[in-house]
Formats: sequence, structure tokens, C-alpha cells
Amino acid sequence: MKRLLVLLVVLAGGVAWAAFSVPSNAATVNGSAITQQDLNSDVNAIANSAYYQCYLNSEEYLSSQGSAQSPPVLGAGTGQYAGDHPTATTAFVASYLETDIGHQLLLQLANERNVNVTQSDLVTARSNFTGQISEVMSEILQTPEGQNVQYGCSLTGQALTGQQVLDTMPASFVDQQVQFVAEASALEEDLAGVGSSDADLQNYFSAHGAQFDTACLSAAVYSSESAAQAGAAQVAAGTPFATVAAGTSASGGGAVGCDVLSDLITKLPAEADLKNLATGVVSAPVNDNGTYVLLEITSRTPTPYSKAKTAVENAVQQAGATATQERLAALERRSSVSVNPQYGVWVPVNASVLPPFTPHPSDILNPSANVPAAAPAAAGGAGASGAGTSGAGTSGAGTSGTGNSGTGAASSSSGSGSSTPSSG
Repeated sequence: MKRLLVLLVVLAGGVAWAAFSVPSNAATVNGSAITQQDLNSDVNAIANSAYYQCYLNSEEYLSSQGSAQSPPVLGAGTGQYAGDHPTATTAFVASYLETDIGHQLLLQLANERNVNVTQSDLVTARSNFTGQISEVMSEILQTPEGQNVQYGCSLTGQALTGQQVLDTMPASFVDQQVQFVAEASALEEDLAGVGSSDADLQNYFSAHGAQFDTACLSAAVYSSESAAQAGAAQVAAGTPFATVAAGTSASGGGAVGCDVLSDLITKLPAEADLKNLATGVVSAPVNDNGTYVLLEITSRTPTPYSKAKTAVENAVQQAGATATQERLAALERRSSVSVNPQYGVWVPVNASVLPPFTPHPSDILNPSANVPAAAPAAAGGAGASGAGTSGAGTSGAGTSGTGNSGTGAASSSSGSGSSTPSSG
């Protein structure tokens, strides 16, 4: 299955505690409000689901090829009273709000183009969303982070299913995500400009036939880039690639199999550049989530439309996703976005929310839970311990470590803190 547009599914969030009255908005996007109640409701659900947090961590790891991590969800502090909700880090709140702003922009774009969804679209979106989570949770187990319970949420090596993950979330949260995926998919189809009828797809197939050739691949698989470069040197020196690939069979090297080229392209990192890799030519080393591979297309033959139809549908969707991202980038530049200062500030140049270094004193509901500010550390990552729990935060200037929080409220005395309805 083609991975859904990351914007649609990678969510992070702010915290919400229903016990408090929250009168103001978290952000406004071209006049449309993102309420603190909605922001808080989402993160409350996420903060209480270890499975969904693992999904978010895994999706970010896979989509970034292991180069990025999701902000930690839970803050270091505890509530003032038994039964209080857990706290969430300011970095997570800002990340969620940033994503939520992107969602609002996309929905506004869909409204401008009079894009509507049907009940059938919602059924398809639910299936795709559930399948997307299943795919991510299966893929993460094949990476170096597969044994990390913060990613796989598994002590047995058995991958979680999308349904297992979504069963830990409120039905209203799941319905909201399904509605969004359906609207975004409809917008992608609209912007692709191809249409969805069988005749439309056949016309697209006829115009892009080579993109849907059946390609057979062989791969040599290595644990390091230097080893992959050594393998490439063997090939350059005249050793047949089949021999080199067979030498890595213990790591999964050898004949990979055959598939429609466009589908292979979506399953591999962009740097593999299969679209431009000639048959019989060995690729440069490709980083595939920490594993390095050399690839060779051993054969390439035309595929009948009847067998390529699903790949054609995926390619049209991808074309629509690309067009959607381009339209969103343009919309971001001309949009009016404001963010409640307790959550951070909007940075239009890269369409992001910069979280506050420390929350404003008025945003702290339980100041007695805070510890004095510590002297700046030489390296980020570990904050002062608070309320009996050691803090761990995102690294970087001004945001290292986490502070403590009180009654669902966040305070960051040494960098990134925890957040609640009235703090970031």
C-alpha cells in the first residue's frame, strides 16, 4: 500500500484537561479557529495511548529514513491530585498545533475547490488509514529501532495492527482522522486532474506506459555504507553483481523479485532513483532506514493494464499528492496565521510553530511542583528531575531537557517543559 501523505496522518498534540475552562483559541488560520478544547482533546487521547505514540514515533522514523524523531509526548511532571491527566511536552504541543494548522489550510483549499466526500469515500479512508498504521508498525520491526518499545510497542516481536492501535483511541478521534483523510484524498484526486473512471486511468496508463513496466530487482544488502561502497568497488572491478549480491544473502541479498516499476519506486528511498536506473546498471549505495543496498534492475518488460491498474491508481494519487503539497506551500505564503503565545510563535518562512523556551508564569497552575532553573548544560537532552521523574527533552539550544509540571500544567524551568490547557 502506498503510504498516505505524511501531513494527513502524522499527528502530534497539545494537552487537554476537561476540568478547566479554556476560553481562548490555540490558533487561527485565515479567520478559522483551532480551539484549545479541540487541541486539548486530541492530545489527551494521544497521551493516554502508548500504542498511538509508538505509531507516531515509527511513522516519523520511517518517513525521515531514521534522521528525525517525534517529540516526546509525555512531560516529566505529575498532577497535583490523584487522577490528574499526564502532562505533555511543549515540543509535542507545538508539533501537533503545526500539523493542525496544515490540516486547516488543506481543508480550506478543498472548500475553495468545492471538493466533497461520499460515504463510500469515508469507508475507503478508514480502510486506508487502518492499513497505513499496520504497514508502519510492521515496517518498523525491520529497522534498527524494531526492538525499541517506544517504536514497536512489542516485547514479542509481533507487529501491532492498525486496528489494535486505533482501538486505544476515542471513536471521535478516529472518526475525525478518517474524515480528514477522505477529504485530503478527494482533494488529491481533484488536483491530479486525471479523473477516477476506468477510462481516465487507461488514458493515463497509455500516456505513461513505461512507468508501469514490470521490473525485476536484485540487491546486495549491507549494514554500513562503507561495506556497500566496498561491494560497489567489486562490481566496478569486474565481479558480476549476481555474485556480489549472493555474498550478502545472509542479510537478505540476492534476487528481490518483480513488481510494477512505479510501485517499486514508492517502496524505496528517493535516492534509489529507479526511474532513471538503466537495466543492468548497479546503483550507488542507497540508505534504506540504516541498511545500505546496491540495486540492479535485471529485466524490464511491459505490463498489461489489467495487472497494472492498482499501480496506475497509486501513481495518479501520488501525482495529486505532489500537486496538493505545491498548492499548500503557496497557500501558506499568503495565509494569515496566529498562534496563542503559550504554545509558541508561528514562523511563516517554514510554516512551523516554534515552542516557547519557558512557559509564562501565568500559565503555570501548580508552581510548587517546579524546581529551580538549572545551570545550562554542555549538551542537551537530559533535564532536571521533577516530581520523582527524570526529565528527558528535545535537544537544541534553549530547549534541552524538560521541567516539571503541576496539575496538568507545564512549566519548563530548564528548557522544554510540559503543557496543559493554559500553558505550552
